[in-house]
Amino acid sequence: MHNLKFVQKEKRLTSWIDVNERLPNVGEPCWYYFEPVGRHRGKFHGLYEDENGKTWEGMHIFATDYGWLTGDVTHWHPDQEEKPDVPN
Repeated sequence: MHNLKFVQKEKRLTSWIDVNERLPNVGEPCWYYFEPVGRHRGKFHGLYEDENGKTWEGMHIFATDYGWLTGDVTHWHPDQEEKPDVPN
């Protein structure tokens, strides 16, 4: 029983997460994925907020030191040293 719980927990921790299911915490290091540009390791910077203070729910911001994506990322993965496989 304990081994099954460990395997389920391990799978959950190493699987890609759809951004529509859940987003990382703001500032959390992670891998993120958008098919045209592939997988990148960076951080989640929160949701876009316009000049009027309106937060745009679908406009999640993921960034590295060499670029960012706003609203395009489809999946994210908890941070790890090794580049994770492409999400299914």
